[in-house]
Amino acid sequence: MPGLLAVLPPRKAARGREQDRLIVYLALTGTAVFSTTEYFELASTAATGFYQTQGAITAALRSATESINQVLLQRNMKSSGLGQYALGWLSMLVLRDTNLTLLLTGPMHAYILNSNEARHIYEPALSGKGLGLSQNATHYFTQAQLQPHDRLLISGRIPSSWASTLSTPEQSTLEGTRRKLTVETQEDLHALLMQTTTGNGALNILKSSAEISAASPASLNLPQTIETESTPQPALAEPVFESSVAPSPTTPREFPSSIPRAKTREESIPQLQDEPVSKPKIEQSKMVVPPEIQKPVEPSESTKKAAQVMVRSIRASRRANESIGQGLQKFLPRLLPDSGTGESFIMSPAYMFVISVIVPLIIVTMASVVYFRFGRSAQFEESIIKARAAREQANIITDPTSQRDAWESVLIYIESAEEYRVTDETTALRVDAEQKRDQLLGISRLQFTPAFSNGLGIQISRMAASETDLFMLDALSGSVMRATLTSRGLQIDAAFNCKPDAYGSYQVGAMVDILTLPLSNSINATLLGVDAAGNLLYCAPGQVAQAIPLPLPITNWGRVTAMTLDAGNLYVLDSQSSALWVYVGLGGAFVDSPYFFFGGQIPALQDAIDIAVSGDDLYILHADGHISLCSYSRIQSVPTRCQDPAPLINPFPAYQDTDLFGTAHITQMMFSAPPDPSILLLDADSRSVFRIAPRTMELQNQLKSVTGASNPISSGVAGSMTYGPNHVLYIAIDDNVYFGQNEP
Repeated sequence: MPGLLAVLPPRKAARGREQDRLIVYLALTGTAVFSTTEYFELASTAATGFYQTQGAITAALRSATESINQVLLQRNMKSSGLGQYALGWLSMLVLRDTNLTLLLTGPMHAYILNSNEARHIYEPALSGKGLGLSQNATHYFTQAQLQPHDRLLISGRIPSSWASTLSTPEQSTLEGTRRKLTVETQEDLHALLMQTTTGNGALNILKSSAEISAASPASLNLPQTIETESTPQPALAEPVFESSVAPSPTTPREFPSSIPRAKTREESIPQLQDEPVSKPKIEQSKMVVPPEIQKPVEPSESTKKAAQVMVRSIRASRRANESIGQGLQKFLPRLLPDSGTGESFIMSPAYMFVISVIVPLIIVTMASVVYFRFGRSAQFEESIIKARAAREQANIITDPTSQRDAWESVLIYIESAEEYRVTDETTALRVDAEQKRDQLLGISRLQFTPAFSNGLGIQISRMAASETDLFMLDALSGSVMRATLTSRGLQIDAAFNCKPDAYGSYQVGAMVDILTLPLSNSINATLLGVDAAGNLLYCAPGQVAQAIPLPLPITNWGRVTAMTLDAGNLYVLDSQSSALWVYVGLGGAFVDSPYFFFGGQIPALQDAIDIAVSGDDLYILHADGHISLCSYSRIQSVPTRCQDPAPLINPFPAYQDTDLFGTAHITQMMFSAPPDPSILLLDADSRSVFRIAPRTMELQNQLKSVTGASNPISSGVAGSMTYGPNHVLYIAIDDNVYFGQNEP
């Protein structure tokens, strides 16, 4: 199958990669066409980047992801004028003994199936939209322990008919699972099915049963097929792969209608061969990277001219040095004592060498002084004059879109001028241009401050805040870290214990969402967490956490995705089952069976990633960034109704040519604190927050960090946000947290 690659560690793997077996599964969406060869080149790029990166597994996976992201990004930039683009949905699995580390990029689904568990891994808010969109690749990490006969399924799109099979733990064979899944749907499938067995750590790619009679795994003609000895070593798990679509080594693969493709190969964008990629050649248990052999490239005319100028300059410099040396040889004797004796003066070779070095340095220094004094000054003056002219033009333009562009031009010229010199005038021009542009775009700037001096070493997926505490959920371990406000700022509470574990007779898994509890609750807890199976975990500083499972809904749990509190009631989203359940609270406890929020109209919730509630209004955030608005009806004859999608209104005319919400990567949603609550939407890519008016769904403003040297926020993708009751906004980027106050 195109995009599938299984690799054993090469002999010259980087330190830390010697025991890592890598599986790459790449699916490309968009309008561009890719051949099977190009798929293999991209997957090989990731494998090469992984095995050349030493250190932690996560660092190597990030490096591999970035390598594909850069190729797709450059290709998309070249083809932007042709209306063609490609997005990469990537899954990479690393097996070290029986430990599995999984990276997902793009809205990919992963299932781990065995007789005891049907674990669904799907975090589109953290895994992003895919590769090739921006310089920073988004990704989601998780880990698991594999046992013999565990099955793993990876796919970018899960048919609805698979819900019952994938949510029910059972023991089955690889072929049995494959047959059941293919029988349950008539859709074209693009998925990867694996099973672990007791073996020696080999990776085997199989064809479907109908094809095995015609070709054994050894004759599949797939570069990633690996054969090793069959000596059993129970300590290692041996994944077996199977695809319901036969691989095609010579022609492009036909993709499902859900993945748009371009019409013809001739219309596609420049090929990947423009930037050669090292290709691992896998043979037995090693991967060899052959060197690329390229034909000599004829230099361009501009290159030839530049070379000619350089040669002429070198020759002129030599002639000047010779002339200077001869002149000094005639002139210096006249300055020396006894110069009138008639004795000839001959400089030693060492002396001539010193002069030949010093004189050019003096000339270069003088030329540099002249340039920095007059050349850079001229460059600065030219840029500042253009900035003044652009400002004058911006002040007389009435069209908001053109006015926005004019102020952007002012900032570009100021940036160019400040490369040479920063003056009071450039600073004043920059401040004025930024304020005028931000006013047109509805942007409010906050001064953010780093919450901690160093990174926390965790992947923050959710946060919750009280007036004195900040809680951070680690997506990798599913545990919660607490920081408390002191006179010295936020300090980590190393004694806080809120993590997946066995509590009494209840087993709590990795938590998927957290929220703070009111001070007055019957369990005396400050934080409430929930795992994917509906187990609540009550945590408090200095206390042992307490687990209490939620009463089962009538349909049982598919997979809990998110939860929120409103008026003491707990709202729990089960996106896999397309359900939202409401538990009436009693002092922070939820012991009664829930009621179903929806009536006759139930919106599609399989891609729902977050919820927010205010009174009878429910807001549902979907993975593609759109929002559903549902109003609960308390009248029996009037069903609960939903508006899906609920249109987000942008009242700022400067966006007439820009779809602000369509280009944003919205990953989380919550209500701000009273007295003027607004819906807050986190745009992960721009590290900003949209404030939306409830009911009208109109944009009020955008909250962004200040620009320039005062901005402490590093580049990267925002993983989470939260808003405290004391009106403090927190944003997590990678493993750092920043907080902003004095919201406008």
